[in-house]
Amino acid sequence: MRNTIIKLFNLEPSDLEDLEVVSTDFSVYAIITLRVRYQQCPACGCSTKRIHGYRERTLTHAVLNDVYTTIVFNQRRYRCVNCNKTFPETNPFAFPNRRVSSYVILRVMKMLRNPRMTFSQVADDVDLSVSSVCRIFDKYAGVTPVSMPECLCIDEIYTIKYKQKIYACVLVDMQTSQIYDLLPSRKKAELSQYFSSISREERCKVKYICMDMYQLYKDVAEIYFPKAKICIDSFHVIQQINKAFTDVRVRVMKSFESTSEEYQLLKRFSWVLIKDSSRINLYEPIDLHKYYYCVDTQYVMPRVLIDKMLSWDFDLNAAYSMKEEYAYINRTSTSENAERRIDNYIGELLLYDVKELKRIARMLRHWKQEIINSFDRVNGQRISNGPVESVNARIGIIKLNGNGYRNFERFKLRVLYSLNENSSIKI
Repeated sequence: MRNTIIKLFNLEPSDLEDLEVVSTDFSVYAIITLRVRYQQCPACGCSTKRIHGYRERTLTHAVLNDVYTTIVFNQRRYRCVNCNKTFPETNPFAFPNRRVSSYVILRVMKMLRNPRMTFSQVADDVDLSVSSVCRIFDKYAGVTPVSMPECLCIDEIYTIKYKQKIYACVLVDMQTSQIYDLLPSRKKAELSQYFSSISREERCKVKYICMDMYQLYKDVAEIYFPKAKICIDSFHVIQQINKAFTDVRVRVMKSFESTSEEYQLLKRFSWVLIKDSSRINLYEPIDLHKYYYCVDTQYVMPRVLIDKMLSWDFDLNAAYSMKEEYAYINRTSTSENAERRIDNYIGELLLYDVKELKRIARMLRHWKQEIINSFDRVNGQRISNGPVESVNARIGIIKLNGNGYRNFERFKLRVLYSLNENSSIKI
């Protein structure tokens, strides 16, 4: 046991004057006295071996799984023969003025790199209080500042009511998926204050800004990023078009009796219409269960079912064809032909007297240039808000597992420390 303790505490036998190990069922106490050595005075730098006295220090040192390990360290105080000041003996167990060993601190910080670990779980594992783990994290979590990325993604995530600011603004580098910063609010005044604090030279490094269709982001980007192209993420454009189609489908569905086969098919098999047809096997039969009288068979291919449902209403047919057409434009267009295709698409939308399609036409005309910009590519990758959506999902894990954070600065530090590769431990 003595040799095991020496190895675990990273000691050499020559470092020890005395070592006594006392163990119980769930705890190990290592009573350690180090050998007398020359110590350097922190005040004047002189070396001395004159002992002033002893002090017993108890240090938490969680090394062994399921066994709480405690160091009882007989620490000497030395007196400098030159300046007559006293100072404590140095040791390999703990940083100055800390009641936990350096190993525990490193273990705490390593565990908190996992977004799923909470402060409470870490505290239980290392036998510390939650407040002690929080203090360790606040002191030793390091985040390395990075320069503005070439392609900046902006999005928001619902956090907690921190001074009545419900949404936090997330800034992410699209190419590396690393978080540039996490801001406590997405309000225009605070975003303006934040970006104005960054030098113009740094802001001019940004060539693309990708966002959803939130007008405030566009207004701020135009002011503080004059050399950047503003891009609208394609997912949000398709989301709006799918929403318009769903509105048409629900309107048509409600025009039938709720007990009719038409109503039931439009409700229960709406996924066949909503999903992009390129992602469906149109010729693999599906089971209609008992809702099959309209097509005279229980098993039917999706292509036949789609054609049957679209034949019931002109508006539904028009909305479906326009939904599918934009999905094709989004998949196959380039930055060279996107403008021509979108102009033609807007013209086709206006040919139909369907209010939902006219709404989409207005949206596309308002954001046309930003949508066209999104077809540009950086290092072969199309401009997209996908990286920030992935980051938001992992931030949500931190928030959910922690049951919310009252301290936004700690929440921000936890996000940057746990999710960024350039984070470090300040020792």
